[in-house]
Order: sequence, then structure tokens, then C-alpha cells
Amino acid sequence: MRIVVTGTGGRLGAAVARHLRQNHRVVAYDRRAMDLRAPAQIRDHLLGLEFDAVINCAALTSLDYAEQNPGEARAVNAEAPELMAQLCTERGARLIHLSTDYVYAGETPGLHREDAPAGPMSIYAQSKFEGEQRVLAVDSRHLVARTAWVFGPDRPSFVDQIIASSLKTPDCGAVGDKYGSCSYSLDSAAHLEWILTNSAAGGVLNLCNAGACSWLELGQAALDTAAALGWKLRCPVLKPLALADMAQFVAPRPVHTSMDTSRLAALSGLPVRPWREALTDYLTAYYGRV
Repeated sequence: MRIVVTGTGGRLGAAVARHLRQNHRVVAYDRRAMDLRAPAQIRDHLLGLEFDAVINCAALTSLDYAEQNPGEARAVNAEAPELMAQLCTERGARLIHLSTDYVYAGETPGLHREDAPAGPMSIYAQSKFEGEQRVLAVDSRHLVARTAWVFGPDRPSFVDQIIASSLKTPDCGAVGDKYGSCSYSLDSAAHLEWILTNSAAGGVLNLCNAGACSWLELGQAALDTAAALGWKLRCPVLKPLALADMAQFVAPRPVHTSMDTSRLAALSGLPVRPWREALTDYLTAYYGRV
């Protein structure tokens, strides 16, 4: 297939482009090459190509920046995806647009299915939800893939930051009362390829690893794995922090956004691995034993 991937400067976009290049012709754009704030630039890039699909991994993802720059958040996260959807539909191509678990209201514990009520709290989440609606309004055959807490080799994530901190200081902590799902970028890339080549399903899809955790549980699992690999950690055990005490957060964060992966399992020919297994694979492959 001829596939355009945007947002390849990020963790997921880089992993998707690299994975797809094994079997397909890929044109990759990072934000320097395609500025989603510039509709004319999006048109020029896409109208000059022949393609079968676009995977839009590009977004304005900083919650606190979005809270202070709502116009830019809406342009990048809502208006640009709608334009991509229109251009794809005109070409008879498919759009897979990456969205976020933060569109869920976050009031109810447990795993959220795709049809769970939305209730985006922040400007970021509202702009992403508007982007979902605009994409599917253009063509219901396009696919919106909600992801969360992405970790992988291309850019440092929460996982890498926790390990880096634990190597430097004996005093480390993570929020223990916020719950979600996490996504290993390599697993998500493999799922996206399978869906592109084997399924015509549209609508909304939760794209993440199986299971749920808090930031504290994810961080502690990372430290436990690093310790088992022989890393000498100054902070082997994280202290629990409260979301309400995170005074540095400008935008509100939802508490419960864990996602059900039943539809992903049904659409995909690949197993949806538990997050702990995926995390161990990542750390073993990219950190290794000391």
C-alpha cells in the first residue's frame, strides 16, 4: 500500500512509519515538514501524492499549552483532521486518525468501551473530541483510534523519565489515584498495519495494550523491571502522590480513562498483550541488562 504517516517526530508516528516501511511505500511527515496549523500546506502535500491511506499521528498534545492556546489546539486537533478526512474521501483513500483516552469523562472506574459517554474536560480533550466528530462526519468509513500513555523507543516517555529520575535521586514519586491504559508504540504500529490491510471497519477504536493501571503502578513496574535487569536504582520504590496535589497542572485531567480492548481484539489478527508484558519487552530490548 501507499501510506502517508504524519506526526513522525513523535513516539507513535515514528514507530508506525518504521513498521510500515517493512511492507509498504511510506511517505512520512514530521511537524516541520507538515504544519497542521497551515491548511494550504496540508493540501499541497496530500494533493501532490498518490496514496491509499493516511495515518494521522500528529497532534498538539500538551494539555497545559492547549489550555492557554485554544485556537491553536482547535486548528491542529480538529480542523486539520477534518481537512485530511475530506482529502482522503476525495481520493477514495482511508484515514486513520489518532485520538486520546482523555475524551472520556473519567468519572467511572473500569474499562471504557468505545461507546462510553464522552465528557472531555480540558481544551486539549475537547479539541480532540471535536476532531473525532469532524472526521467521522466526513466519512463514517474513516477510523478514529484512541490511544493513551504511549511508551516506546523513539522519544522519552513517562516510563523513561521515571527510570532516569530513579537513577539520580532517592526521592521519586508518581500519581497513584489516576487510572488509564498504556500503549507500547511497536504493538500499536503492528495493530494498525493489520487493520489497514485486513479490515474496512470505521468508527472509533480503542488502541492500547490490555489492562489498566495508575501512573504509580506503571512507574513502579518500570522500576521493578529495571532493577531485575541489573540497574542500580537510587529510588527503587516510588512514593504515591495525589492528582489533586499536582499544582503545576494547569489543565484538568480525568481520573478514570482505562480502555476496553475487545473491539481491537475482534478487528485485529494479533493478540492484545497485557501492558506489563509489553513494558517488560520494551525495557529488556531497549535498556537491557547492565
